[in-house]
Amino acid sequence: MNFNELKILYEDKQLIAVNKPHGIVTEHEPHLKYSVESLALQFIRAKEKYPQKCFIGVPHRLDRPVSGVVLFAKKKSVLKMLVETFSKRQLDKTYLAIVENRPPKDEDELMNWLVKDTILRKAILHPTQVRDSVRAVLQYKFIAQNELGSLLQVKLITGKFHQIRAQLSHIGCPIIGDAHYGSTKAYAENAVCLHARSLELNHPLTNEALKIIAEVPDGVVWNSFRDYLS
Repeated sequence: MNFNELKILYEDKQLIAVNKPHGIVTEHEPHLKYSVESLALQFIRAKEKYPQKCFIGVPHRLDRPVSGVVLFAKKKSVLKMLVETFSKRQLDKTYLAIVENRPPKDEDELMNWLVKDTILRKAILHPTQVRDSVRAVLQYKFIAQNELGSLLQVKLITGKFHQIRAQLSHIGCPIIGDAHYGSTKAYAENAVCLHARSLELNHPLTNEALKIIAEVPDGVVWNSFRDYLS
């Protein structure tokens, strides 16, 4: 992938937001050819008079198979502010998920205690607090259903490892393509039908309210729900 192929959703002197494609890691890893972070940095450098002075910082991440809004800082001081914003949950994240089955309720709040299994690279859920567990909470809303699956809107209350993938699977609604959490339907290589649709927060310097929206991926499954994605 070339940096010119990145879909830029928002940019100013402090921030840049991109629509992350599925199948690409967010943060740079030495053994991989590129990441969203490295592509965004190339994009910034290509426009600057002194490219060697450019900086990009990662305040949050999306799993490799997940697509959608990723926000980066263009200054170290701004990165520090954004890290605090994300850690204190002073923002609103909305996801869209296409799952295999219709959920038991049209709307619900899910709360589990989550343990990260570092060997299996998987989130293990428990009904009560156990050793090394963290509280995981999300709210979902059923939007539509067709022959391919059910479209859900998901609001993250907490942001934990594989939280959405694990919690939806736990109620019998694995995300399409997510074999790691029980999906039996194929989607695409290194991809699941989970998309970070929007990110709302106040600008770290101006305090202006920002709402950044990312278009869903182009493909048969997502396109079958286009009428519901206004």
